[in-house]
Amino acid sequence: MLDVSECSKLESFPEEIGDLEKLERLNAWDTLISRPPSSIVRLNKLKFLTFRKEESEDEVYFVFPQVNEGLSSLEELHLCNCNIIDGGLPEDIGSLSSLKKLDLSGNKFEHLPRSIAQLTALQTLYLSWCNRLQELPDFTGMPSLDILGLNCCNISDGGLPEHIGCLSFLTTLTLTGNNFEYLPRSIAQLGALKWLDISGCQNLTQLPEFPQQLHTIDASWRNDSICNSLFQNMSSLQHDISTSNSLSLRVLTSKGNIPSWFHHRGTGTSVIVNLPENWYVRDNFLGFAVCYSGRLFDITANLIPLCDDEMSLMTQNLALSNHSLRFPSAAIHFFLVPLAALWDTSKANQKTPNDYGIITLSFLRETKNYGFRLLYKDEAKVKALLQIRRSSDELRKNSVNNEASCSSYKKQRSHF
Repeated sequence: MLDVSECSKLESFPEEIGDLEKLERLNAWDTLISRPPSSIVRLNKLKFLTFRKEESEDEVYFVFPQVNEGLSSLEELHLCNCNIIDGGLPEDIGSLSSLKKLDLSGNKFEHLPRSIAQLTALQTLYLSWCNRLQELPDFTGMPSLDILGLNCCNISDGGLPEHIGCLSFLTTLTLTGNNFEYLPRSIAQLGALKWLDISGCQNLTQLPEFPQQLHTIDASWRNDSICNSLFQNMSSLQHDISTSNSLSLRVLTSKGNIPSWFHHRGTGTSVIVNLPENWYVRDNFLGFAVCYSGRLFDITANLIPLCDDEMSLMTQNLALSNHSLRFPSAAIHFFLVPLAALWDTSKANQKTPNDYGIITLSFLRETKNYGFRLLYKDEAKVKALLQIRRSSDELRKNSVNNEASCSSYKKQRSHF
């Protein structure tokens, strides 16, 4: 190993460096070297090479020599913040047949060499903060890609190609701070994707359908459209749910505070919500959208009727499923409880969902920050329908003097 990192006055390597035939690691991090000698490509045992800099120097442009089928064992190449412009990368960079990790973050090129699409062994590619880049590489030639960093690349609509869906091994995709309003639908085809970061994408208003393995998503949760789109997508992923002693629900984890999109927010060991009159609208109601902070564990849900006959209570243990082995600090968890997860016709005693007026969720005695909201396919349509029903009910009450009430329901409400 040769380590000259932080030798802040070192400006060059001698040509003789190419004679170090057995060298496996070369660390020239944070030096003044801007033009490595052409002999460096003769280091065919070299596995790790870095010229990474903490800060880019505007007046000095970095130029990497032509590969000429050398560096045949190189697995990692770090050129972050090296002030590389067009022509600074070798046109034959695609001949680095063993390269697994390439970090080009923070550079100033507008175009990448076309041969970069030939890096078939590449597993990690960082292009973050390359905000002058005009076009992303052709990912179809990188079938092994596992991590792709594209933060702050000034990507607009259409800039992220549809063929990104071909990356069947991609587990991590970071797109922070870009300018697109929508993402390619092909993201749903990323079968191995587990973490998606779209935070800081201020123009984004809608999310694509999610891959099945996704467990962590970072986004700008202050955007109500993003929150709504998140749960709409979660609804589309939940099929054939029926009640049982314990039901597993998919959870998506993020970080931050409980979004203001939730109508009911608070802190406690349980969520208790009085459901509005006629809350259930068939073919429009999707479920109960829930978010809570902290550790992830199972909860218990109860759906309580307006007139409690002590037989119609719906109770369900909900196993919250997330494939992640670790969570970010200040983690928040999103999940959707569809009505089918709670509804048991055998217990309903001919009641309809609108005969139920309270829902509770218990966090097993641990205090949580939480958010809760009723989710509909078309909320505007529901609001209009409920307004019509409310007006109709008022007319009916004026014409018919019927003040029948259910005392047990009043007791339930006063108790909670």
